[in-house]
Parts: sequence; structure tokens; C-alpha cells
Amino acid sequence: MESELFKCLEEMHGESYKSFIENKLIPIVGTIYEPNLGMDIITSDKIAQEIDLIVDSAAITTFDERYDLALDANVNGPYQLMMFAKKCKNLKLLMHYSTAYANGEREGLILEKPFSMGESITKEKITSISPFTNFPSLHVDNEIDLVSKLKNNITNNIDLEQIMKNLGVERAKLYGWQDTYTFTKAMGEMMINNMRHEIPILIIRPSIITSSYKEPFPGWMKGFRTIDPLIFFYRKGDLSCLLGDPNGLVDLVPVDMVVNATMAAMAKHGNLQNRQLNIYHVASSSINPISFSQIFDYSYNFLKLFPFVKKMRFFDKILDVENYIWEVLSKQHEVQNGKELTKIQIRLIKKKVEYLKNFSKLHEPYMFYKGWYVLYFLFLFFLRKMIHFYIHKQVKNISTCN
Repeated sequence: MESELFKCLEEMHGESYKSFIENKLIPIVGTIYEPNLGMDIITSDKIAQEIDLIVDSAAITTFDERYDLALDANVNGPYQLMMFAKKCKNLKLLMHYSTAYANGEREGLILEKPFSMGESITKEKITSISPFTNFPSLHVDNEIDLVSKLKNNITNNIDLEQIMKNLGVERAKLYGWQDTYTFTKAMGEMMINNMRHEIPILIIRPSIITSSYKEPFPGWMKGFRTIDPLIFFYRKGDLSCLLGDPNGLVDLVPVDMVVNATMAAMAKHGNLQNRQLNIYHVASSSINPISFSQIFDYSYNFLKLFPFVKKMRFFDKILDVENYIWEVLSKQHEVQNGKELTKIQIRLIKKKVEYLKNFSKLHEPYMFYKGWYVLYFLFLFFLRKMIHFYIHKQVKNISTCN
């Protein structure tokens, strides 16, 4: 309620703002991946009788999260939510936030289509080249069993954390996803599609969400996320180069546009109440593209008065990135101190270089990504224009012949 996001609403209602909000919102303690969403029976029964819309925005969004924790939030969470949704007598729609990057390592034109249990990006690629090649199907239950058995065999919690982090990335890469986050979000979609039966489902897949464009005011974003860390490290002078394609397109969409698209889609499908699964990509697509080099050119023009901000350089090898960052950071320390580096400073620089190297490797799949997303309503718009033009041309030709 104290968030800056609601400042306009607070000004509008004045002293009655608090009571206005309390009449609108009833917070309930729960856990997304537990039966009944972690609620007590009385509360869950009351909610199940009354609500007509569920909005699922619960997720772990860390790219390299522990596999067991990511499965709990992003896969088991949707499972428990669907189990609860089936108890809701008046439910008109369940709206689930996914990500456009649930499409994994698919490249080129990516359509808005659902995931079915057993599908995987690797399987798509292999069978498109050789239809008779066998590749293991991706089943959520198998992944959960794999994690459960592994956890039972590991007693050291320190080892467990790293093993689970590595396992998530390994399984994601095996089946064709960039990282643990996108992999488990795709499996969450599979779970929803597999369980939906008669429940109307709406899935919103935003690309990289950035700060607000207009509403409730420009520039709002909470936390340190999406593309912010890249700009932040660049501003400090730490991130002097990137592992990536400078001409690669980065798909950014302001948070208020995502919210507006969500409300429009919910209004449409909540009223229609068709027992279908509908998916929308909310992205800049080919309509308003921007490249990585453009982003850092804009950043440079804005930040160039700061002492350590230089033109961003791009490399396609991680070793070049590591060497260049080491060179830049070493010079910065020498300039600041006016003398050669001490052993402690060298150790600190090595630690920073290692962190930025891992940071670069984590974001590498996105920095070379070649996919772009179809906005379905725009596709229909252009299709209609093409049909109209074709008919008009045919009529004109007939008239000329006559």
C-alpha cells in the first residue's frame, strides 16, 4: 500500500485511501506449491465458492535457481493451482503469467502455441531433420522423481545447493532451453495444459519487462531485475564489454503495456468463457525492434559524463571478455590509486572478473538469440489488409476487362 506505484491512487482518494484499499484486497497466507495453496480448509472453501477469476503471477525468476526450488514454484505451483481451480464453482478464467522465452532455443518466427506434455525444443529440432530419430520425451513427473531421488542420496547441504543448480542448467540444455527459469516455466505451461479440461485458460507471455512507459507515471520499476543489472554494471565501469551479438535484437516491453494487454485479454476471454487455452505474446516483436548496440549507445550518451563509462565493446568468445574486463578494471584501479596494484587489489579484481564472467555466460543465450515473437492481432491485421488489397485488385482487373 505504501508503494510509489499507488501514489496517484493515494492522491485521488486522500484520507480514504487506506480504507479504499482494504475494501478491495484481502491478503491470505499460503504457499503456492502446497495442497490447497497452503490455506486452511475454511478459507480455501470460502474462496472456492466466491471467486470467478484467478491470476497466477507466482514464480521464481532467477535464471540459475536450484532445480528443486524452481520445480516447486514454477511447476508444482501451477499443479496445485489447477487442483484448487477445479474446486471453484464460479470460475470464469484462470490467467497464468509465463514468459516469451519459454520458447527456449527456437529461432526465427515463433507462434503463440501451447506446450503439450512430452514435447521439447530438442525433440522438435531432431525430428525436423530426421523424423525417425528417437529422443526422450520431456515428462514433468520424471523430472520431479529425478530430483527427489537425487536429494535422498545427498546428505551435505552445501553440496546439494550446487548440485541442484548445475542439474537445472544441464536438464534445461538437454531439452533445448536456455536456463532453469525458462525450462521450468515451459513445464509449468505443460502442466496447466495437461490438467485444464473444462477450465478456460489464458497464458500471457511477456518478453523482457522494463519500467513503465506512461502509467501510472513514467519510469517505475520495483527491484533490480531484467535489463537493469547490465546498465548498472556499465554505469559503474565494471561491465566494459559484453559476450553477445551487437546487432542482435533485444525484445523489451514496458510493464504498463503488459498490464494493459493482460486486462484486455482477461476482459475478452472472461466474457467469452470458451473452454479453451489462449496464449498471447506481449512483446515489441518486429514492430519496434532495438539492438544491443543501440541500447548501449543510448546508455553511453546518457552516462558519458561519468568517469569510467566508455563505448561498449562486444565479443563472441568468453576468454576475450574475461581478458578485456581484467585489463579495464586493472587500469581503473591504477588511475584511482596512482600506483601499481597490491596483492589484495589483484585478488579483488580477480573476484570481480570471475563474477562478471559468470554473469556474461548466464546471459549468453539471450545475447545471441535469434527468435522473435508473433503478435497475433497484428498478424490478423496485416492478413486482413492483404486479403482486402487482393480482392480490390481482382475487382479492379475484372472492371478493366469488362
